[in-house]
Amino acid sequence: MRLMRERGFSSGSLSKASAVLGLERSKLASILMLLKEKGIVEVRESSIWRPRLTSRGEDALRRGLPEERLIRSIDEGGTPLKELSEMLGEEAGIAVGQARRKGLVSIAGGVVRLSLPREEALERVAHLRRALEECREGRLPQRELLEELRSRGLVEEVEEKELLVTVTRDLEEVLKDARVEMSRLTSSMLKSGAWRSFKFRSYDVRAEPPEVLPARAHFLAEFIERLRDLFKEMGFKEVRGNVVELELFNFDLLFQAQDHPAREIHDSLWLKGEAADLSEYGELIGRVAQVHERSWRYKWDPQVAARLVLRSQTTAVSARTLIARPRPPMRFFTIGRVYRRDAVDATHLPEFHQLDGIEGYPGYTFRELLGTLKDVSERLGLEVKFKPAYFPFTEPSVEGYVRLPNGKWLELYGAGLFRPEVLEMAGLDYPVGAWGFGIERLAAASFGIPDIRILYTSDVDFIRKFRARW
Repeated sequence: MRLMRERGFSSGSLSKASAVLGLERSKLASILMLLKEKGIVEVRESSIWRPRLTSRGEDALRRGLPEERLIRSIDEGGTPLKELSEMLGEEAGIAVGQARRKGLVSIAGGVVRLSLPREEALERVAHLRRALEECREGRLPQRELLEELRSRGLVEEVEEKELLVTVTRDLEEVLKDARVEMSRLTSSMLKSGAWRSFKFRSYDVRAEPPEVLPARAHFLAEFIERLRDLFKEMGFKEVRGNVVELELFNFDLLFQAQDHPAREIHDSLWLKGEAADLSEYGELIGRVAQVHERSWRYKWDPQVAARLVLRSQTTAVSARTLIARPRPPMRFFTIGRVYRRDAVDATHLPEFHQLDGIEGYPGYTFRELLGTLKDVSERLGLEVKFKPAYFPFTEPSVEGYVRLPNGKWLELYGAGLFRPEVLEMAGLDYPVGAWGFGIERLAAASFGIPDIRILYTSDVDFIRKFRARW
């Protein structure tokens, strides 16, 4: 307040007050808000339109306006229009049009000539350049010049918010009664008695503390990490694979014939472009061709197997793991996104997470596979039951149903022992069990969420307040 009184500031913008008082805008804004609460100043927000150069305007300042460059390029006796077009490029038309409109040049017989002495012609354009410089500095030029610059795409107007400050009380009177206000009492104030000359800020003990919103993991991400930890605790090793996969691993190695309905355009998503090179899989290609032609009785086509597809199942990762011929006993799992041509509704998504697991060793049995699935379910706190099923690459096969906290049964697992044909193509000589399930379906059911799309909501308040029930 003393600075305002000494330097005669009574009203103006925050920028003006900052310049007059010699204080930083951010610091001054905070002080003014305190003075506003005490009724000493009035502070209101106002919108101010300021000019700002476009990229074309910046280029015009740097290289010169098109008509300026045209004037400098014309010879004393004139210059052919074709030659000027080559010199000025795509701006030749703008330059000639603007120069003719302003009476700076004339065209006759395909030759452009200056209508005024060069220096006078340049001076006619100089006022527009000066207006452009004013805009760069944030100042408003004459209205007609600003309109021309804006119509030519050299300048645009942007809205800026500004605080307008007005002193509403007599600062002399306010300063007579003013006392320094302290926020806390210190031991030195008590010892010296200085506390008597201070006014202490009052506190509202009923005021709520500010809400602090620390970051937290998304509940679906937490659920996936819980599954990952669970399988690692059971001795499984995590493997990963590519989202873009060969049909060879997404279908062929899993004993799905090349005319299988799952390969139709309405089920899977293919990538445009040439097929991949399968030369590095020479021995594998021979085994796959032999098994398919012997079992399905058709001519197997390696060009179909070489097509690229967004993987429709994480079993493709398991298939790649099998061809590495891991030494038994082996236990692997993978978690990743898969892609289907499904319509989005309460129970389906075209992109979702899937968990796939495999285990095997000499003497491994179907009973042990069911035991693993029961162990996984119990660790998740879920009751499980099984019923026979069919899958192209496992035999025998089962579907696993788990009882949810609400008492309902959810179809979760698809599982079975890999068929002998799959093991033969992979080059394995011991049995392997496999299973998989969609993570979003289990997560939605576990959380009591009726619509699977809620798992991907963009409602930040919902995500912050959601408490997962495990």
